[in-house]
Amino acid sequence: MLKDRINTVKAAVVSSLMVFSGMASAELPTWASTLGADFTGHVTDASAMVGPVIAASLGAVIVIKLIKRFANKI
Repeated sequence: MLKDRINTVKAAVVSSLMVFSGMASAELPTWASTLGADFTGHVTDASAMVGPVIAASLGAVIVIKLIKRFANKI
C-alpha cells in the first residue's frame, strides 16, 4: 500500500514537472523581448558618455605631471 502511494506521488511530481517545462518553453512576452534591446541601448549610451570623461581625466593627469616636472626646473 505504501509503495502504491509513493508511485502515485512520483507520477504526480513527474507530470507536474512536464507541465511546468512546457510552460517554460513558451514565447516571451513583448516587454521581455524588447528589454534586451533597451538595455543594450542604455549601455551604449552610457559608454558613449564615459569616453570623454576618461579622456579628460587622462589629459588632466598628464598636464599635472608635466607642470610638476617643469616647475622644479624653474
